[in-house]
Amino acid sequence: MATPLTSSSSSRTTFSSSSFQILASPSSPRRLGYLSRPPPPPELMPIAVAAGASHFDRRRRCRIYWGPASASLLSVDEGRKTPKTLIFPRDERNASSVCRCCREVGVRYKAANDIQELNKKLERITPTLLQELCREDRQSNITTPQHDEFITIGRNIANECDNLFRLLRGNQAGQCLFAIVGAVGVGKTTLAQKIYHDTKNNFRTRLWVHVSNDSRNLGIWRGESFLGTGETAVQRVVLHEYLINDRYRRLLLVIDNVWEENGWNQFLGQDFCRGGDTVLLVTTRHECVARTMGIARCHRIRRLSEDDGWLLLRTTANLRETEATGNIQDVGRRIVQKCSGLPVAVRTIGYHLRGKTLEDEWESVYLEDFVATYPEIRNSIDASYMKLSYRLKRCFLYCSLYPEGNVIEKQCIMQQWIAEGFFSEVPLQVQEEEAERCYQELIDRCLLLPEDEAHGVTGAKMLNLFRSFAIYRSQDENYVSNPRNIGRNFKPWRLCVTNGGRVEDIPDDATSLRSLFLFGSPQINGKSLEFIFSKLTSLRVLDLRHTQVDNISTYLKKLHKLKQLRYLNLSNTRISSIPASIGSSTMLQFLILKNCPLLESLPRCVGHLKKLRSLDISGTPMLNVIQFNLLELTELNCLQGFVPTTSVQQNNNGDGWKFEEVRPLGNLRNLQMVKLERASSSRGDLGQLNLHEKPNLKELELCCSSADPQNRDRDAEHIKAVFEALKPAQCLVSLKIANYYGDQFPSWFSNSHLTVLQRLTLDLDDCLPSWDLPPLGQMMNLKFLKITASNLLPDANNRQLRGEPRNGKAFPRLEQLVLGKMESLAPWSVLQEGDLPLLRVFHLDGCSQLNSIPSWLQSCSKLTSMKIKNIDTLQEIASLPSLKELEVHNSGRLQIVLNIRRLEDLTISDCPVLAAVDGVPLLCSVHIKEQSAQLPQWLQQKSFVLRRLDIIGTEVLLDRCSSPIAQYGSIIQAAAEHVYAKLVDGSFYFSYNKSTSSFQRSRRCIERLTVDGLHNNAVPPDNWRAWMVYTLYAILVIASSFLFSGLLRPMDETPQHLQ
Repeated sequence: MATPLTSSSSSRTTFSSSSFQILASPSSPRRLGYLSRPPPPPELMPIAVAAGASHFDRRRRCRIYWGPASASLLSVDEGRKTPKTLIFPRDERNASSVCRCCREVGVRYKAANDIQELNKKLERITPTLLQELCREDRQSNITTPQHDEFITIGRNIANECDNLFRLLRGNQAGQCLFAIVGAVGVGKTTLAQKIYHDTKNNFRTRLWVHVSNDSRNLGIWRGESFLGTGETAVQRVVLHEYLINDRYRRLLLVIDNVWEENGWNQFLGQDFCRGGDTVLLVTTRHECVARTMGIARCHRIRRLSEDDGWLLLRTTANLRETEATGNIQDVGRRIVQKCSGLPVAVRTIGYHLRGKTLEDEWESVYLEDFVATYPEIRNSIDASYMKLSYRLKRCFLYCSLYPEGNVIEKQCIMQQWIAEGFFSEVPLQVQEEEAERCYQELIDRCLLLPEDEAHGVTGAKMLNLFRSFAIYRSQDENYVSNPRNIGRNFKPWRLCVTNGGRVEDIPDDATSLRSLFLFGSPQINGKSLEFIFSKLTSLRVLDLRHTQVDNISTYLKKLHKLKQLRYLNLSNTRISSIPASIGSSTMLQFLILKNCPLLESLPRCVGHLKKLRSLDISGTPMLNVIQFNLLELTELNCLQGFVPTTSVQQNNNGDGWKFEEVRPLGNLRNLQMVKLERASSSRGDLGQLNLHEKPNLKELELCCSSADPQNRDRDAEHIKAVFEALKPAQCLVSLKIANYYGDQFPSWFSNSHLTVLQRLTLDLDDCLPSWDLPPLGQMMNLKFLKITASNLLPDANNRQLRGEPRNGKAFPRLEQLVLGKMESLAPWSVLQEGDLPLLRVFHLDGCSQLNSIPSWLQSCSKLTSMKIKNIDTLQEIASLPSLKELEVHNSGRLQIVLNIRRLEDLTISDCPVLAAVDGVPLLCSVHIKEQSAQLPQWLQQKSFVLRRLDIIGTEVLLDRCSSPIAQYGSIIQAAAEHVYAKLVDGSFYFSYNKSTSSFQRSRRCIERLTVDGLHNNAVPPDNWRAWMVYTLYAILVIASSFLFSGLLRPMDETPQHLQ
């Protein structure tokens, strides 16, 4: 990532840009500004950059030495020694200032001549160096079609191959284009190699094409024979001959490592798709590239599961079965988790662990920074990173400031990017649009993983390995750890306080700090806030969310000292009021106060923050004093928590805003209105809204308070009139309606008006029982739908739910469907086979009249994930052909799970009468939570072999499973390869490894075995020999416990009789 220092230097000199790319590669781990010496004069900055790159990028420079241009590099290296003395000249003290000035002029003149001579030398050797580097990189990074069975182990890769084989076998004319899409290192090329190898008998000709990272060269194989490599234009001529030759119509073409469309769409053209026996398979990290090439069927490859990752790790590390047990296995699984399930990282660590069989050796590897320690991992991610634009790189690196595992909320991160100035060259009106485009591109490139929207949060997560890479890449500017460990010469620009750090430990000279993230750190107190406001006066972004500081409002009175502050997040804090001093923060653009339960008032000065772009006061039930109006906030584009005033006078009484104040806010993109039942129903006031005249409005949320049952019928007409006046523009993308209790939906709520709507949330708990759901099936662009309607009658006339879609398929683009508190799914029975063609996630929470899975759900061919909760009437779950993940919670009458042929992961909780799970040949992982003392009957009678079994239960139940002769010991031994048992509080209890037939028990488990004498663990046998074995085993356990407790005694502890 380029730094302001290098950018500044490049603008002040004619230093060769190509030379800078070689000598000051962005992979240099340190920024020049962090050198211990003072910065050089501006005119000598290019030499400083070159010298810094020479010092910090020795590995790359040493590798280049072995090329044919080594002599030239050596001469340049010698030439660098001279500028060092010019950049940092010794202080020569002399009484005559005139002589000193003359000497400085002479030194600068000589330095300028040396710089000019050095530039000439660099420009002379640069072409040779670039040619050698490109040739070397192409040879080292080229990927062949050779398939290695050693690295394609695990059930995941087998399932992925089966999925693709099924697609290829079902290939028809005009449907011959397929793409494998996934994150860096996830195994796209490995999967393509296996497909290429396993289909050699299905195609007359197989061609493998590898695209270089810069897309300038292609390598071509026919079968396993290498045909050569060369420039893209030349090699495409060779490919074209195969594609147009009728003799090779039964042809498989694999194009690996496609970074950009780069003319592939035009090259393939119609000649390629004319024959139905010709198949194209493309691997890419960017789904948009595949779409641009005309590929509609994209297969997104998944990361390794923990079990498959552990299998790959121990296989790569050549670890024997007897060694892969106990603590070694626990450390190994933690390594797999740290690798984020990426095979390239797991294999790299596995190779490094070869010959290491001690737990301490594995633990030391786990504690390493994988990105900084292993160049193979770093370089694989770096290939994707270097393809990003400069702005996208900055946005990606900024995401690493969020703690590991945290959801990066879309709106928050976009606002922080803007506050940091990443989009300063973009016009103010479109900065949010550009930030949203960057956010979506990071998701499309698999650098961020989108989170499930079922809980109402639009956000994403960053894989642990990608976060480590981003921290490594941004270590010149960002710091994520305890501030006490910040070095003396390091002045970070952005800081996230973690690991129990204290704000007071930030160095006093860290005056350049621009972003500070605290994220609910328990060490934050009033003294910390005083330190921030007095010392860190250059802050632009201050994120204090979830910090629980008492009397925080008192300390915020010094907020005016942060003159550069642009983003302030105080959500989920104990703030009760905003101090009037906030009016001095004239640069403030984003003020986030959501979910502050004690907030009571907003001062008048907030209305004078003319640069304010976002105000979020949602989730503030105590807020009853609003002393400012919105008329001066013309830059506002996001307003969350608009409360209509109850006053009908010209001047409101300070409890909210009048609708007419929204009218001049022409830049609004996001608007949330709450407590709409308070709004005046007079036509004069409602007519001032004109939301349909706001073409920038993309997200709208309309909420009422819970209806009063006594006045519901009387207020229904009033609510209907208010919602009719809130008609949005047709460009609306996201809509949420909560607690609406009008007698019918407003007239604008239809597919004819909401033509581009993608997300729809309907919270209809207070709706009238006789309501009919509108024809939602006709919304052609809807991708996410959530409906909660506990009051809707099951026998209501909802035949119009499906509607009459234009293409014959209802919900043609819906991907996620969430239904809650439904009396029945009868309204959905009108759906037909072929509807919901893209549905992949289905959640159902509460449905009192559902006995089995409806037929319309069974016909959803893309459905891979289902979660069912709180349905007491459900008896059967069966015949879901594509389902891979199933969760069932609190279903008291569920009896059978049947014929789900592709099910891989099953979670069962509180289903006491479940008797059978059958017809699940691919099931490899089961998670159960059992409150009783009995092992579930279906698990005792299972007809499948598991890879992993997780049990959460009571001590009594787990005691009956924790030994070979326990009541359920034999069942546990036959259940799975690995068994992990935890108590309800999440603490480890025991584990079992089938390969070694060994149990690993916690101290609590051993103590219970000792105290109870195994009385609760097994049914006493009838014959005396078995009883003798049983007794001897109990004695062995007791003896082991005493021996174990003796070993725990400190070595230096002196026995009492010797004191």
